[in-house]
Amino acid sequence: MKTMLPLRFISIIFSTILFSSGCQKKTAATNPNSRSKNELRESTKPLQAADLVGYDGTKLRKSVHRITEANDKHNQEIKNMVETGEGQ
Repeated sequence: MKTMLPLRFISIIFSTILFSSGCQKKTAATNPNSRSKNELRESTKPLQAADLVGYDGTKLRKSVHRITEANDKHNQEIKNMVETGEGQ
């Protein structure tokens, strides 16, 4: 009976640790800014299907890439300005 109490206590602690580790958030996976350029390029792959309805899908896809790259560059400049305090 004396050994049952510590075993029960250890099993409760172990299960609590396992349960709490499964509840932690993964911020890197939910952060939209953590996407790489390859992921951005893959996200525009459906634009290639515009060829099927008469548009130039390759040109459309390249145009979207230029726009997203310019947007990323602009966002990075703003972020740098905010961090250094130049915008005041």
